[in-house]
Amino acid sequence: MYCRKCGELIKENMKHCPNCGIQVVKIEQKSETRQELEAKRQAKHPNEKNPYIAAAMIPTFIALVLAVFPWNLIGEGIGTSLAMRIIIVVLALLGDYHITKAKQVNNLLFSKYGFRIKASSVKVIGSVAMFVTAVSLFSLFMI
Repeated sequence: MYCRKCGELIKENMKHCPNCGIQVVKIEQKSETRQELEAKRQAKHPNEKNPYIAAAMIPTFIALVLAVFPWNLIGEGIGTSLAMRIIIVVLALLGDYHITKAKQVNNLLFSKYGFRIKASSVKVIGSVAMFVTAVSLFSLFMI
């Protein structure tokens, strides 16, 4: 502990600073985690929503399922057709677009009110969307 006037080191049990004589006032610090602060701020603004999160999740996961599903069980060559690869690329790019908009809305909310809506979900969906887009573009141009 240090004196707030002169900066002298003070022992815990002292009532006055040995250097300048000012009375020692103990201040307890309360520290909150970032999540707790964001939860409090979000409680003050319950009507704020981010509709782009769901709009990004739906096409991203549809594209992921279409890209991973073993289409050769249904019919020969269905999953590898050019039309199917184009559909997967379009859905993946749509997911990328909406996740970008979700990040923009979250950044706006953070600059205005100090909180983000489902920030971890946005990161996960963004990672999946970029992966699906990269894989689908690779498969579109390599085969």
